[in-house]
Amino acid sequence: MPLPRGLRRRCEGILTTLDLPTPFTVEGFRASLERHRGRPIAMEPLPVLGHDAPCGLWIALPSIDVVFYEQHTTPAHQDLIKLHELGHVACEHTGVLELRHLTGLMPDLTPEFVAQALGMGRTSYTTVEEQEAEMIALLLADLAGADRARTESSQRLVDSMLSPIARLRRRRRG
Repeated sequence: MPLPRGLRRRCEGILTTLDLPTPFTVEGFRASLERHRGRPIAMEPLPVLGHDAPCGLWIALPSIDVVFYEQHTTPAHQDLIKLHELGHVACEHTGVLELRHLTGLMPDLTPEFVAQALGMGRTSYTTVEEQEAEMIALLLADLAGADRARTESSQRLVDSMLSPIARLRRRRRG
């Protein structure tokens, strides 16, 4: 699927409304986003949920946002997962995860609460929301200097999403 027209510009616009930390760190961005939203954002390792489980999740509970991230991967990959999920928070997306994943994360929640929180019937983020969150993560990873930790396949994804000028600048730094 081709990238939506204006994706990068839209995501850069979202980031300009936020107070980005200098130097940029994932934790600093989490804290800044927390202040911007006026509510806490907790970062938690994702429990093992099964082979088809996502590697990251954002759950907006009534008084706190919880970002879950894959714990059995490299620190650089964890940072990208966190930035992706925080990208959903920054964009104020409304997609939700499958009920079985949420009950696996929080077994003490009642089925009634979970059904109400999920709005019953929404099971995943739209493709546009995923692309926005990924673009936010890539833009922020560049700020953090995380592009040095990318794999060959993730670099191809970055190159396909970032503008030709950014690619040229990266080659010159090379």
